[in-house]
Amino acid sequence: MDITQVASSQFVWAILCITLAAVVIREMRKDNVTRESSLINLYEESRVESKVREDKLMEHLERSNDAQVQTAKTLEAIQDHLGKIDDRVGSLEALAKGGK
Repeated sequence: MDITQVASSQFVWAILCITLAAVVIREMRKDNVTRESSLINLYEESRVESKVREDKLMEHLERSNDAQVQTAKTLEAIQDHLGKIDDRVGSLEALAKGGK
């Protein structure tokens, strides 16, 4: 059997195709592993960043709630003072009408 007969043999071409397919599949798996680890790292970084954002947001909400409570207390005090002023003005008007 000479080289031309071996080269034109279907058996040789089948072995070459199977070998090429195996090499391509192996390389694709390597790429997939690399991509997967990269995606996992990106996901973990995103989780850490979102946790930091969530913590900052919760701190802001707590400060905002404290400010709203303080505003509500201040408005109650203002309402109480306005009620007292209204009573005093009413008393003064009653005195002024009684004196006339």
